[in-house]
Amino acid sequence: MSGALARARATAGAALLAAVTIAWAALPAAGARPGLRVALVVAVASAVASLAHLAIGEAEIGGDPFDPLVVRVAAEAVRLVRVPPWSEVMIIATLTLEALHRSRPWHTGVLGVALLAYLLTAHLAQTSPRPGTLRPQLPVLAAGLGLLILAVGAAALPRPPAGSAAELLRVLAVIAAVLAGGLALPTTRRPDHRP
Repeated sequence: MSGALARARATAGAALLAAVTIAWAALPAAGARPGLRVALVVAVASAVASLAHLAIGEAEIGGDPFDPLVVRVAAEAVRLVRVPPWSEVMIIATLTLEALHRSRPWHTGVLGVALLAYLLTAHLAQTSPRPGTLRPQLPVLAAGLGLLILAVGAAALPRPPAGSAAELLRVLAVIAAVLAGGLALPTTRRPDHRP
């Protein structure tokens, strides 16, 4: 029973994070471009579908050809909720909401952290409710958060004047990002124990 309770808590956490990220992305709606409402509707609908997928889990409904019509309709609805990648659609719609208005770099950085927390919580709700299962991904997560902090800091700084020094700085930033990503990837391989 504790596994079901932990899964329910992770699903509730994902629901809260989905609501917070969508509200945060849509918050400064003043001066927004057209399409904000469409992106908001898509974000909310995909978040609801994603949370329905988390709540349903791997439960099987129907399967017998002689099931009543209500059971067959419910089984088809469950299949439609499970098939599309609703979490990814929600993230794209939320990032679209953020892109449709002018916001400061720190606002986008907070949104990035909240979206990452949503993805991790949804992953825990789908697989294993123990946070210890994410331990192998900690170096990659730390590198990603570090790059997010660097990107927010770089966007907050005033732009350097155009010229070869500015281009060199951009090239060095890209090289640093690639190196940070490469350092976070695992480099050891498990030995092959084939007989």
